[in-house]
Amino acid sequence: MPRPPAWVPFLGPVTAGMTAGLAAPHIESFWLLVLLATLVGLTPVVGYQMWKRTHHKG
Repeated sequence: MPRPPAWVPFLGPVTAGMTAGLAAPHIESFWLLVLLATLVGLTPVVGYQMWKRTHHKG
C-alpha cells in the first residue's frame, strides 16, 4: 500500500481558510464560524494520523 503524501496534514490551514471564506456570508455568529473552520481544518490531520495507525507495519 503506498504511503500518503507527507504534505497532507499541511492542508488543514488551507481547508480552514476556504471554509471560513465560503461560510462567512451564510453564518452570522463569529464563534460558530471559528468552530466550523477549526473542525474542517483538522480533518486532513486526523485523516492522515488514522491512515498511519491503520496501515502501520510492525
